[in-house]
Amino acid sequence: ASQRQNADALELPPYYPDAPLVRRDLARHYDNIAAMDRQGGELLGQLEKDGLADDTVVLFFADNGRLEARGIHWCWDSGLRVPMILHWPENHPAPPQYMPGSVNEQVISLLDLTATTLSIAGIERLPTMQSRNFLGESADQSRTYASSARDRIDETVVRLRSVRDGRYHYVRNYTRGAGFTTLNRYKEKCFLVKPLMRELFEKGKLTGPALDLMHPFRREQLYDTAADPHEIENLADSDDPQHRAALTRLRAALDT
Repeated sequence: ASQRQNADALELPPYYPDAPLVRRDLARHYDNIAAMDRQGGELLGQLEKDGLADDTVVLFFADNGRLEARGIHWCWDSGLRVPMILHWPENHPAPPQYMPGSVNEQVISLLDLTATTLSIAGIERLPTMQSRNFLGESADQSRTYASSARDRIDETVVRLRSVRDGRYHYVRNYTRGAGFTTLNRYKEKCFLVKPLMRELFEKGKLTGPALDLMHPFRREQLYDTAADPHEIENLADSDDPQHRAALTRLRAALDT
């Protein structure tokens, strides 16, 4: 498909070098999002044509984070956090949590879609499910934490575990020496940013967060996602009492 985004006008994440290839890749990513939106609109239009729009609950979500080099397959928010949009049909009483045009800030895991959609359909879930229902009069208690994991991707084994609350995100690395630069042949071909960054690193042309990304993972990473949404400042060694308290709490939550 032809590129529609103006690559030169994009604001790049701070962990990438400002290079034409990086801008082209990100512009293509945004073009794909625009194409997806058009396709979603066509599906909603078909519901209207079929006379089903006012009787259909619509839940739109992704199954992984952004399709970029530091996104999918990694345990930063760029690889884990996904969009989720809910529309409730006019012919059915809306759950008390539904407020059109608002943003729900509670911690939700994609696991919770199972219990929630079963509840919408009036089907009782199995008691062994970890999934929580986040809609309706009988909604479960909101999560305090959401957990995530990464192990083998293609031929590459990097064991990561992460847990986050509404603000802080904790990541633990179990594979000594592993990092963003750990070789994965499939990803090197899909995301040309990675081989470019290797080349620039060898030439000493990377600085700041892009340079930091080329070093192996620390055992622990802690991010304040409110103050640092790009997750580039690791607070695991911070002396700030608030950061130390968050680290202790999230360590325990991950172990649990």
